[in-house]
Amino acid sequence: MPPRDLPPLLGTSHFRVIIGRRELGFAEVGRLSSATDWALLADEQAHRFETVVLRRALSQSTELYDWRMKIVRGRNDRRPVTIQQLDAAGGKIVNAWRLENAWPCRWSGPAFNAIGNEVAIEELELAYEELVWLTEPSTPPKPTSRSRNKSEGA
Repeated sequence: MPPRDLPPLLGTSHFRVIIGRRELGFAEVGRLSSATDWALLADEQAHRFETVVLRRALSQSTELYDWRMKIVRGRNDRRPVTIQQLDAAGGKIVNAWRLENAWPCRWSGPAFNAIGNEVAIEELELAYEELVWLTEPSTPPKPTSRSRNKSEGA
């Protein structure tokens, strides 16, 4: 029996997150998930995309909090969010997904504990309209790290 060439296993520790046109650093991206409520009748079945939680070390940047506050104040500030899975640190993109019209439905700051020694973490939970698995992951536009302007957001 000839040996089979198995595809390489893909890891989860190397990834990139692009919000709007800006790449932002995160320590963790929650599971991407789509679900259907089969308990309903066929013509009533509700298909939904479950929220995604992004986690990162808290800094003095209020960028994620500010985006959430725009939503709280009634501004429609939805943005594309692209998550790219890399084959290694700084490596090539092996998979990519885009959350269409994403918006922060929850922001959480750190919990404090005087006897602990953990890094302060902030979380941003995103709701979105559509999850697209990009079939050509190497083609998404290259993010910029330049300062944002009012029209492009975070």
